[in-house]
Amino acid sequence: MSNIIVGFINVFTPVNLLLCLGGLFAGIIFGALPGFSATMGVAVFVPFSYALEPEAALLLLSGVYCGGVFGGSIPAILLGIPGTPASAPTAWEGRALTKRGESGRALALCTAASSVGGVASALALLFMAPVLALIALRVGPPEQVMIAIFGLSVVCMLSEGNMVKGLLVGFVSLVLATIGQDPQVGYPRFTFGSLNLYAGVSLVPILIGLFSLPEVIKMLETDGESFVEVSSASKLTLKVSDFTNNVVNLLRSTLLGIGIGIIPAAGPDIASFLSYNEARKSSKNKDQFGNGCVEGILASEAANNAVTGGSLIPLLSLGIPGSAPAAIFLGAMYIHGLRPGSQLFKNNVDVVYTLLVGFVVINILMFFVGMVFCKIANFVLLIPKSILATVIVVLATVGAYAINKNMFEVYQMYIAGIAGYIMEKNDYPVSPVALALLLGNMLETAISQTVVMYPNNIFQMFTRPYTIVFALLVLVSFAWPVIHKQMSKKKA
Repeated sequence: MSNIIVGFINVFTPVNLLLCLGGLFAGIIFGALPGFSATMGVAVFVPFSYALEPEAALLLLSGVYCGGVFGGSIPAILLGIPGTPASAPTAWEGRALTKRGESGRALALCTAASSVGGVASALALLFMAPVLALIALRVGPPEQVMIAIFGLSVVCMLSEGNMVKGLLVGFVSLVLATIGQDPQVGYPRFTFGSLNLYAGVSLVPILIGLFSLPEVIKMLETDGESFVEVSSASKLTLKVSDFTNNVVNLLRSTLLGIGIGIIPAAGPDIASFLSYNEARKSSKNKDQFGNGCVEGILASEAANNAVTGGSLIPLLSLGIPGSAPAAIFLGAMYIHGLRPGSQLFKNNVDVVYTLLVGFVVINILMFFVGMVFCKIANFVLLIPKSILATVIVVLATVGAYAINKNMFEVYQMYIAGIAGYIMEKNDYPVSPVALALLLGNMLETAISQTVVMYPNNIFQMFTRPYTIVFALLVLVSFAWPVIHKQMSKKKA
């Protein structure tokens, strides 16, 4: 307890508190811009941390990390364009609410859910880091195979209205995910001699194009100068009933986010999709999903923000980063002479507990800072559509190019945008593309590693307890749409 008190005292010094706030502001901006991300934000601010004390540097980077994950939800709700891949499920529900003139409510719900998930994960980080880190040690390639397949089962839920089209889109997207070098032998596949495809298709540019350009085209197709009237664009409202009716949903999504966070190579994207899927499966109002469902927003945002604290649990305890921003975090720790592991909690106890307590404070501050940002961002809806469309195209192009300074990725972005528009016009779901590209590489790599582990009989992977648990979840997830359909017929 004395260490926690010391952490509180250090966090609430004026300099450290300003760094927390500054990091949050910068992170939200990075997350809100298409093509930018929490990973990029943390990477950009690592050089600025050189001149700071270790605890101050880690607080700054923590603010950028948490703000970046939350920031992607703002354009997702207002424009249907996720700032980060983790905000894609939020876009499906938030955009529908915005079209009904309830953008303020959607933003407020998103901010509150993000703060709840973030604070819960920060408390888990503070009190349970050594214990939860042991779970990460037991999750290997066989478990990652089952997690990836479990994630892909979300396609069945997202395509419940037209399963054939959804599965077709998911299958083609998985094929696209195999473009590039084989993860085991390094042999190039489907590259057609292009060096630009040796590393595979670029996930972020494709997602930018897939979600932004169709929205731009639809903006220009519709009449009217702006989206909504001033009166409906400026009200941020929270209903107590939205949370009292979703206690179980929030708790489940937060725990799932923390669990996904401590698993290396997972991250907020997977947590967001899985939590959205679980919320839909357990909801009594499944027909509302995709039409502005509060449950979907709360599940997605609580989960992807719960990953932030979860990803630092194996990092601090074992030196294993649970996500890409956490990997950059690890580099910053080494720069400041900090070595993760049991010795970190002995030799640098003041720095560690300043970080742990600061993570809680940052996620609490995120609610208030986020509400301010949402209040300002809401007026984006009042900008004439022609101007807004131009700005989005410019930002999307710059964002796609900025990732690797490569025009080929800009071309990928535009091709994905045109393909997304054609798909939407012909009632093909776009969301399975994001999911398959996101999980395809993880699945293939995990399968390759599992084959190496069990060269004679790959089914030996089911002798591992966690693999069996995830396999049962996969069976339930794939079977649920059929069971639900039969139950609906009996009720009718």
